[in-house]
Amino acid sequence: MKKLSIWLVALFTVLFTFHSCQDIEELDRCPEVSIDITNVPGSVVYRFVAEIDGIEDIDLTWSINGDPVDTGSLNDVAGQIFDYRFEPGTYTVCVAVADENCPIEVCKEITVERDETNPCPDLFFESRQYERPNQYKFIADFEGINEVSYGWFINGEFLEDSAPDEDNYFIYNFDTPGRYEVCIATETPDCPEGAEYCKVIEVTEVAEDCPEISFVKEQEPGTVGVYVFEAQVEQTDQVVELAWYVDGQLVESTGSEDNSVLTYQFENGTHEVCLKAFTDTCTEGVIYCKEFRVGAACPELSFEAEQDGDNAAYYFYPRAFDGIDDTVLSWFVNGNYVGDSPENPHNNPFYYQFDGPGRYEVCLKIETPDCPEGTSYCKVIEIAATCPDISFEPEQDGDNPAYYFYPLAFEGIENTTIHWFINGESVANTTGSDDIFYYQFNPGRYEVCMMIETPNCPEGVRFCKVIEIEENNGACPDLFFEIEQEGDTPGYNFFANFTNIETTSYYWSINGDIVHREIVDSGEKDDYMYYQFGAGTYEICITAETPDCPQGTTFCKTLVVE
Repeated sequence: MKKLSIWLVALFTVLFTFHSCQDIEELDRCPEVSIDITNVPGSVVYRFVAEIDGIEDIDLTWSINGDPVDTGSLNDVAGQIFDYRFEPGTYTVCVAVADENCPIEVCKEITVERDETNPCPDLFFESRQYERPNQYKFIADFEGINEVSYGWFINGEFLEDSAPDEDNYFIYNFDTPGRYEVCIATETPDCPEGAEYCKVIEVTEVAEDCPEISFVKEQEPGTVGVYVFEAQVEQTDQVVELAWYVDGQLVESTGSEDNSVLTYQFENGTHEVCLKAFTDTCTEGVIYCKEFRVGAACPELSFEAEQDGDNAAYYFYPRAFDGIDDTVLSWFVNGNYVGDSPENPHNNPFYYQFDGPGRYEVCLKIETPDCPEGTSYCKVIEIAATCPDISFEPEQDGDNPAYYFYPLAFEGIENTTIHWFINGESVANTTGSDDIFYYQFNPGRYEVCMMIETPNCPEGVRFCKVIEIEENNGACPDLFFEIEQEGDTPGYNFFANFTNIETTSYYWSINGDIVHREIVDSGEKDDYMYYQFGAGTYEICITAETPDCPQGTTFCKTLVVE
């Protein structure tokens, strides 16, 4: 009896252990899941990769802020990779194992910010299988898509370009299975180094036998925006499972028990409707899509822009459409209404003078009885700064260490203020080509610059030359004087001061006229002059001639009296 008890206990233990192992194996089949995030700082485009350990070929579901993201073949999910373009904000992105035996969900919170200082477009596109498994439709979707041209590339080979007024999608048939890198790329004046966005597409060999499918549509009588779609499926003995998608979203069909009829209420606009079919020999499914417009028929707008010479102004030529000459064409710059086209706008361009260099969004908008909510077309106009070529010619004032500076003419010089700088310090302003700048130097090396600013050159342009004044090592005296105003009066005191002043005769002059002489041994030599001025600009000089300096030497200063 004791042996029997021992055997029963042993048998129970083995059975218990076997059952426990089954439970452990069932629990162990749940994988470890994590999310790897890739993002370029400042971009609103994110790539999420579900990292899975332990089990292959597992189904995952993605959600954003609790809303499921359809991961069918119409969406941007390949394997465990999920690409998405966000608006700025904070989001919770989750991935869950689509298995009731493995209730695993992993979430990550992200804060999306767009770097507004980055001039390059933040490119993005969606990819989806189209009418057959080896045909894909790539749909560009990024901010500013109507402002730039971009190109489509597959494995580095350029295949097609797209302009702002053209379709934003690219359809391609892959001839052979394989791994393909699909990219869009662009270059703009503000982004000369270019921008690029790429995805890898895995095209598998299709050994399945899929039926030919399509659908027909008609508007439901007496309704606005309600359409009925009826699936057309190649005759087959197999059970066909159908699914309908509107603008990429799976929708339920209530038009028939076998899902072959879809009745749907649309808003005005352009929509894409897709039918997907599955059979026992077509488990991956086959897709058929059509794009169509619902509601009022608005004309397709466009215009060409032509700059008026070097001016910050443009002519805008609208492209013709039916009824253009009977339609009011309204123009907006950076969202502000700026005027309407003249009569017969097809032949008369709209002219607009911009404030100056900068980046402007110009939009053409219309409303018609057939297009009551209106339609618009926009382009970005970039006006570069156009600064004139400026220069000056220096001319020495005899042997005097002073120079006249003559600005050379440029367009608009007569109404332009010229700022003069010596070694980086502002010293005078002149206007026009006849207002000559004069300056008296001491020995040394000087950088003389002229600078102007104009409405078309708001940052200004500068031209500089170096002037070298040598030390006076000859026999001529090195003349100098100082100026001192007498209180708030228009009277000024002038004090001469230079080496050997006691033995040097010289005279004072104002604007070339001699007004006072300092003669050695005259008994009146005091090396001082007082003068009362009226308002104006005056050149005050002292000049000396000596036996050792018969050609004479002069030192001058300019005085402005207001």
